[in-house]
Amino acid sequence: MRARLAAATLLVLPCLAAPAEAAEPIMPLSQVQAGMRCTGASVIRGTEVRTFNAEVIDVVDGDPTQIGPRILVSVSGPAVDATGVGPGFSGSPITCPDGAGVPRVVGAISESIGEYGGKVVLAAPIESILGTQPAAPPQAKAARSTLRRARPLSAPLTVSGVRGRLARGLASVGRRIGRPILAVPAGPLGSYPPQQLRPGAAMAVGYSAGDFSVGAIGTVAYTDGDAVWGFGHPNDGVGRRSLLLQDAYVFRVINNPNVVEEIGTTYKLAASGHPLGTLSDDTLASVAGRVGGLPPTIPMDIHATDLDTGARRDYRTQIADETDLDDPMGSTALNFVAPVAVSQAATAALGSTPARATGTMCARLTVRELSDPIRVCNRYVTGSLDESGIGSLLAARAGQDVLDLVSQLDTYKAGRVHPTGLSVTLDLRRGQRQAFLREVDLPAHVRPGRTVRAKVRLQTFRGPSITRSYRVRIPPLLGRGLRNLKFAGADIDGGQEDLLGGLGDVLTVDLEEETPGAGSLGPPTVDALARRMREVQRYDGVMMRAGGEDIKGFRDKEWRISGRASATVRVTR
Repeated sequence: MRARLAAATLLVLPCLAAPAEAAEPIMPLSQVQAGMRCTGASVIRGTEVRTFNAEVIDVVDGDPTQIGPRILVSVSGPAVDATGVGPGFSGSPITCPDGAGVPRVVGAISESIGEYGGKVVLAAPIESILGTQPAAPPQAKAARSTLRRARPLSAPLTVSGVRGRLARGLASVGRRIGRPILAVPAGPLGSYPPQQLRPGAAMAVGYSAGDFSVGAIGTVAYTDGDAVWGFGHPNDGVGRRSLLLQDAYVFRVINNPNVVEEIGTTYKLAASGHPLGTLSDDTLASVAGRVGGLPPTIPMDIHATDLDTGARRDYRTQIADETDLDDPMGSTALNFVAPVAVSQAATAALGSTPARATGTMCARLTVRELSDPIRVCNRYVTGSLDESGIGSLLAARAGQDVLDLVSQLDTYKAGRVHPTGLSVTLDLRRGQRQAFLREVDLPAHVRPGRTVRAKVRLQTFRGPSITRSYRVRIPPLLGRGLRNLKFAGADIDGGQEDLLGGLGDVLTVDLEEETPGAGSLGPPTVDALARRMREVQRYDGVMMRAGGEDIKGFRDKEWRISGRASATVRVTR
């Protein structure tokens, strides 16, 4: 917890970060030769940068429409002999001596070629990382087949603050979309100081920081003053960004020498750490940013209470806000972080995933363009486990409702809307608080438009029969004479929606409504958008059918009332 608090504190105090190092000399690709004996640098454990041997095998070239020329290198030495390299090593700089013996950065590890053991990899030329695509030098070998096999050492997307079935479910989402998603600890026990982002240091591109931290882990390839470049390949590859530039802590390198995508590969188990600056560019060649000022963020607070014990857990997270860049990914980071955080908070509050549970989720979303907050409250009563993989159906439904709420912001095309804060309250208890209608007793004579008292007998789920009194409004247009009023309750919540599938969609595609033909504007005004967001709130009380019309009848604060009943009244004027 202290590590997470340190990260949250630095959102306010970025001046505590150490400055980036000055630029090192570079070597143009044209001067890189086969046989050069060089040095690589990366973090293997903790925050210490370690070096290893890197020998240039050749400079290879292929189809110019593909990834461009690359440096084929083999790595060795105590730091990598046992594991090879894999995701998390991308951006590890390779430094070679020039003719005068001066060390110069030639590039950074960027892609694997599927070689067993992960000892032979490709490095992106430093010119490409810094923004200039170099031409292949005359000595470059044509190696189209090698480059076709090349796969970026995709920066693993790490999520701290989640565990159990949700963690395994997120891993399955990663496999579906082709990007590793790892649930990791928040950091080492206690805290560690902010790290200097120097070549070889572990870095993270952060979508959020705090109790629920989401980031992509890689390595710093090059620095020049406060400017930092990393990865040697894209993160999302969508251009301008406004994300958190962070240091990272490496727990260890997980060894899997197969380097086969379906099986897995060696990777760094690491957690994003202190926010140190802003990641502003996400190109096809690298990611880049500056140490210092932090990007805009959206504060999210979650308060989860176990009503059976009174225990309460509070979580605070800052989520990167890219609204003013028109959300380059097509949706905001809020769409992924908030549902995951709410689902995990609900699970953690009960400390288990009981099939039979009852709870409420109340969300308060503030938007700069709206004078009033959007408030949504839903109740959940479950009697089965979540089959999508999260385990707790209650947690999954609460997370899905938060996703439905915040993703509505992406449907607004008539201007930009800026979310400024999200607060979620969860009140949860064990047990299926469900009751069934047995009898509804109304006054014998009623008048249209008047409110009367209904005496209702209920059979509780696996419990005693109880009697409750509710206020019921007689429909104003109900005709005179004998009338039969029918009452229908609501069943417990099922698992029709797939939260994990929705989270995978957030990471890969735009959530806009797809309309064939001419297309749809969607909500034309912010007020219309607000109305649509408020529709996420559902009425789970008893409906009354009178005169061919279904209207709200009554709702119990403690019980989800199910079943059917009827009552006959005489309507008078």
